[in-house]
Formats: sequence, C-alpha cells, structure tokens
Amino acid sequence: MSAEPDREPAARGPLSPWAFFPAIMLLSAVGIAYQVALMRVFSIGQWHHFAYMIISIAMLGFGASGAALALFRDRVRGWEGPLLRFSALGVAAAVPGSYVLSQQVPFETLQLLTERTQVWNLFLLYVILAAPFFLVATCITLGFFLAPRHIGRVYFFNMGGSGLGAAAAAGAMYALPPAHMPYWLAAAAVGAYLLLCGGGTRRRFALRAVPAAAVLLAVAVPEPLPVRVSEYKDLSYALQLPDAEIVAEAYSPLSQVTAVSSEQIRETPGQIANYPMAELGRLPRQIGLFFDAGAVSPVHRFDGEDLAPFAFLDYVTTALPYRLLDEPRALVLGAGGGTDVLSALYHGAEHVTAVEVDPSVFQLMEHELRDFSGGLFQRPDVDAVLAEGRGYLEARPDAEFDFIQAPLFGSFSAAASGVRALDESYVYTVEALTLYLDRLAEDGVLALTCWLKTPPRDGVKLFATAVEALEAHGVEAPEDHLAMIRSWNNATIVATRAPLTETQIAAIRALAEDRFLDLSYYPGVTADDVNRYTILDEPHYYNAAQAILFGDRQAFYENALFYVRPATDDRPHFFRFLKLETMPELVRQMGGQWLHYMEWGYLVLLATIGQAALASVLVILLPLIVLARRPEVRGAKKWTLLYFACLGAAFMFLEIGFIQIFMRFLAYPIYAVTVVLTAVLIFSGLGSLCAGMWRGRKPHLVAIAAAAICLLTVAYLRLLPGLFAAGAGWPDPVKIAVSIAFLAPLAFFMGLPFPSALQLVSDRAENLVPWAWGINGCFSTTGATLATFTAIHIGFTQLLGLAAIIYITAAFALYALEARLGGARP
Repeated sequence: MSAEPDREPAARGPLSPWAFFPAIMLLSAVGIAYQVALMRVFSIGQWHHFAYMIISIAMLGFGASGAALALFRDRVRGWEGPLLRFSALGVAAAVPGSYVLSQQVPFETLQLLTERTQVWNLFLLYVILAAPFFLVATCITLGFFLAPRHIGRVYFFNMGGSGLGAAAAAGAMYALPPAHMPYWLAAAAVGAYLLLCGGGTRRRFALRAVPAAAVLLAVAVPEPLPVRVSEYKDLSYALQLPDAEIVAEAYSPLSQVTAVSSEQIRETPGQIANYPMAELGRLPRQIGLFFDAGAVSPVHRFDGEDLAPFAFLDYVTTALPYRLLDEPRALVLGAGGGTDVLSALYHGAEHVTAVEVDPSVFQLMEHELRDFSGGLFQRPDVDAVLAEGRGYLEARPDAEFDFIQAPLFGSFSAAASGVRALDESYVYTVEALTLYLDRLAEDGVLALTCWLKTPPRDGVKLFATAVEALEAHGVEAPEDHLAMIRSWNNATIVATRAPLTETQIAAIRALAEDRFLDLSYYPGVTADDVNRYTILDEPHYYNAAQAILFGDRQAFYENALFYVRPATDDRPHFFRFLKLETMPELVRQMGGQWLHYMEWGYLVLLATIGQAALASVLVILLPLIVLARRPEVRGAKKWTLLYFACLGAAFMFLEIGFIQIFMRFLAYPIYAVTVVLTAVLIFSGLGSLCAGMWRGRKPHLVAIAAAAICLLTVAYLRLLPGLFAAGAGWPDPVKIAVSIAFLAPLAFFMGLPFPSALQLVSDRAENLVPWAWGINGCFSTTGATLATFTAIHIGFTQLLGLAAIIYITAAFALYALEARLGGARP
C-alpha cells in the first residue's frame, strides 16, 4: 500500500506510509489532548459543565472541515500531500493561537441571558476554538483521500492516536498546568509536520523545516498565558481584597487549588447566629482554598492544641448532630481545608476520619500550609484518607461510625447562581444516603448540610432524599428519625438509625433557641414552632416536610415550582431544579427578577445546544445541501444524511453517557473523561481496522455491529452496579484497567459502522466522502450537548437505550444507501 496521491507532482515527493500513518496518529493525539486541556481550562475559567461544550466545539470543527473539502474537492485533487503538510503546520500554530485568542474573549456565563453581547462572545469562542479541530479533521480527511482503499486503516490510526492522546493529556496534568499544555501540544504537531516533510532531498527538508522552527520559536519565547477566570467566580472576588495574596498553588487532573491569604477572608459553614464575639473573640484567621477558582474551603490558623478559638462552630447549623452524640467516632466526607474536622474535635469527637478526594488538598496541608493549619491532618486523633467518600464506604462493608458528615458543596455564591445545575454528584443520591445509613452504628447520626436559595428548593430536595433513603434502608416511620434546622443561608438535616428520643428532641429545640436558628422539622413539630427568627413569607420548609412525610408525596413533587424529586444514581444531578413546564409560572411570580432565580448551568446548556445546532446548519448543512445537488449523489443524499447523522448522534450518546456513569466508579471527572475516551477511541480504532478486512457486504457487518451494541449496552446496564460496588475499594490503576477492559468490547463494535460505510461511499461515490464526514461531525456537535440534556431528563439508562435504537436505525439506512449507490456487491 502506498499513501502517495494519484496526481501529486512527482517533484514534491511521495508520502511514505512509515511517516504518513504515524503523522495521522500524532495529529489525532494532539487534537484530543487539546480537547482534554480545554475542558480543564473552562473548568477553571468558567465551570466544569463547559466540558461538554468543548466536545461539541471539536465536533463542529470536524464537521466544518468535511463541508469545506466537499465543496472544494476538485480543486484539492492532486494537491492532497502539500495540503496535508500545510494543515499539520497549521495545527501547530492554531492550538496555542486559539487558546491565546480565547482568553481575550470577555465571555461571562452569568450574563448570557442578560447581555446580548455574551451570545456573540459564546459564538466567537466556538469559531476560535473550532479552528485547530478544523485543521486536525482536514488532515484526517486528506488521509482518506490519499489512501482511498484503506479507509479502515486511516481511521484506526486516527482513533488510536486520539485514545493515546487522551491518556497522555491526563498524565501530563500532574506535571503541567492546563494553561501550559497548548504550547507543548504545538511542539507535538510540529513533529507530525516534520514526519510529513520527509521523502525528498535534504535541502527540501531543510526549507520545509524553517516554518516549523518559526512556530516553535513563537510558542517557546512568551510566558504561557494564564487562564482568564470569570469575574463571578469566588477567586476573582477574593483577589479584589486589598491585601489578597496567592500563597500557594497545586494542580492535578482533578482540579487546580489556589490558596489565597487575606485578613478579610472569613468563610463559615453558614450564618453564625447569636455569636458573642466580645466574649469569645474574633474568628481565627483563614486562608481560602479555591478549587478551580470556584468553590472555597477555608484553612484556619491553628496552633495544633487549643480548640477554643473554634467556638464559633457551635453557633452554626452544623453543630446540630453534636447535640445528639457524646464523643463520637466521626467520619467527615470532603474534608477540604478542615472546617468539619475542627468542628468534630471541638465538640469532643473521640476520633475523626477525614476523607478527601483531591490530592492537591493534602499536598498543600502537609507542606506549604502545615504550620498555618497546625498539622491538623497529622494529629493522632485524625486519620487523613485520600479517597472518594462514597467509594471509601462502599469498600468497607464492616466499617461503623457514630457520625457521618456529608460535604457542604461549594460556596453560597455558586449555589445561588445555579452554575452547578449540571454537576453529576453521586454523594447526594438516594443510593448514597442509604449507604451512609448502612455504615452507622445503631444509635448513629447522618448529617447533611446544604445552602439555601429563594424560592426554596435545595433544602426541600435534600429532605426528600433523606426520607426516601431512610425508607430504602428499611425504616418504616422515617418521620421519627429526622430533624432539620436552618439559618438564612443554609440548613442541616440529621437522619438517625434509631428513632429520636425525647432527650434528643429537647436538645434540638434548645440549640435552635440558644443560637437563633429556625426549626423546620423534628418529631412532633407544630406550625407554632417554626419560622421564628429568619422569617420567611411562609414556613416553606415545614410545609414541604409535612407534605413529603404525611401527604401525597408524588403530587407534591409534580406540583412543586422547582424539580425537587430526589436524585438517584441514574439521574445524579442533585443541583438540577429548573422545570421547563413551570417557567411561565416562575416568570409570573417573580416578574422582572425571574432571571435571578434561574439555574444558569441549565440555561447555558440550552444556549449551547441552540448555538451548536445553528452553527452546524450554517457551517455544514447548507453548503452540503448545495453540493448534494450534483446528479451523481442526488439519489443517495437522504440515506447518506440519515446514516451518518445517526452514527454521529448515537456515538456521542454512548460516549457521553458512559463518561457520566463511570464518574461514580472513577470518582474524578477527568479520570472518567480520559478513561472512557481512551477506551472508546482505541478500541473503536481496532474495530475500524478489522472493518477494512471484512470481505462481505458492508451493511451485513454494520447490522452485526448494531446488534452487538444493543446486547452489550443491555448487559452493561445490568452488570455495572455490581461492578461499581465490588470494585469501590480497588486502587485507581486497577479501576482504570477494569474500566477499559469492560468498555473494550462495546467500543470495538462502535468502531465498525463508520469506516465500513465510508469505505462503501469512497469506492462508489468519492465526492460523498467529505460530505459524510461533515454530516457525522454536524450531528456529533449537537449530540454531545444533547446527550447531557437528555440524560438530565430521562436518565442514563434510557439515554443508552436510545443510542442503541439509533444504531439499529442506521443499520437499516445503510442497506438503502448501498442500493442507491449501485446495488449489493461485496
């Protein structure tokens, strides 16, 4: 086989297969690694749900490339080799260039629906960031043109390189900040360009190396541009303080943790009510730990011995469980900077197990901040455990604690803005809370704390989740096992294994009265007991508790203004509250202020879907519709569109669905993205390589693949819960290996349909090749964000089932396409 184009001028030299295929692999690796890097960049600069927007942008670049090459195929013919080299060099320049330009765009998520310019800023980001992916896709499509009889082999190197690039990107993030990665990827793209420059004289190679050297010089000289952080993120607010100073920073694939010192930083787990500052003194000085420039967890100045300065922790709602227990063995999930650990020690805990998922936290607390924090996590009565909280408990079926503290997510500002609406959280699902109850001693207490918003939703949803978890645990009368108190901005709910005693109920009432905290529920509560200090227009939380415990619960869920049905492992979006069907009522009640009560993460997703669809139509479908009027492709147009559209959407539905599902098992979002991408891409590449060896009819192979995908999807949905439970305590490398092995068979069959059909098209109607590539990219663009939207509303199980149905539809479409392209022949 030769990768030499048919009409390339001989003076320009052939492309050696030994250079051509590695170059395609390297360019594909650069493309996916840049995609992973941008996910981290946007997690820091905006919020992590923009990861799905990045996937959409990448697919848009691929689709636009297919459109362009479809329109100019005749002009490209004979110049594929030089254009491939030019595009590879363009990738090297476009990766750091697009990153730098994107950081100049003043995009703000929270202004998207209030400032018209932000819509254009979002569209501008799409255009800028799609450029390098456009060039990567151009290189791959040119590869198809250069090796028209070996589509499967080209696709194999494309997918294999992409998989390896995803894994390499995650590994590099332990050593490189996300802002540095585009510059290093430029060097890798230069390497691919130089591979493609071989095959001629030394003089010609030297001349071709000059622009490569210029690109390397351009990216090596300047200091890497830092990530532009939204002005609405907590870190931006903190750095505006007059004496604010960044004292330390740590990064990993999970997050970037920034430690900021200021005399004015005072973060507490909720409102401090009735605190006698004159008697007990000011709050200790703090250093704020900002995770991806957003959620903040304070580190308190501590001498390692005297706990008296932390008396303020007895004046917040999180003090509630300690009024019900004496010297408990406490488990703190999400230890962060140590506030909950200090609270447990202050309240006399016998021993504290502090579980934290982010390695950067322990790195800072053990080194740069050890003196400031008094070696909190090195105390003999504290065990610091690096693990994901739920996985830690699943791996220890014999563990027993007197008290378990679930984490207080993020900050009040992030909760109030609703930017976490798309976050998948397996910490606050019904199944998770049931697990926590299982790990309590017989008289143990589970404490759940959340920020509150107006109109009420978070506290209501968390209370409902606790009720259903108690029922799942086997409690027949959950109303006897619950209590809830609130301040103006947060609430704490306790759920107990044993019914609350009269003594405990008296202690709950005393805490509320002494600390000016409002009771919302306890066994025997009446309407006269609630809404006494922070007075709401009506006792919303009391009313909700009564409806959930004693009324028609399902009717309450259906009629609520917000989505307060408990999160489950199949729909783990705890922070999703917006109901599209009640938006008119919300606007009516809130008037001109309705935007302040929206879940911005959800609205950004809708805006992203809309922009992705519009961009796909304008940039891809319109020119392709014009192209498809050519007589030689007119009869196959609708079946080509249907088939490759189905593949684009179904592939992304499966990929996004499994990324979200495996997030529970792998704990780290970046691990889930990287592992699923690596497995799917590499083994899809192997499938594409095998597709090229198939000597029968291509539709038969695709039908087999579609059937296998359906069967494997059903099998995975039945087997994954058991796998996750059994492997919860496995080391991360073992989890990663098992995940890849588990996904490999499905990914292999996912890799068969696309190259099979593209080879069929290449053999019988070459002009359709870029069109098919563009359609696939178009529907992958919208499919990436639509998958998230669909999963939120119908759950992961039905999302994957829908993907399987779409694959079956594609299999039927290919038979029709084959008939339109000239009948059935091997």
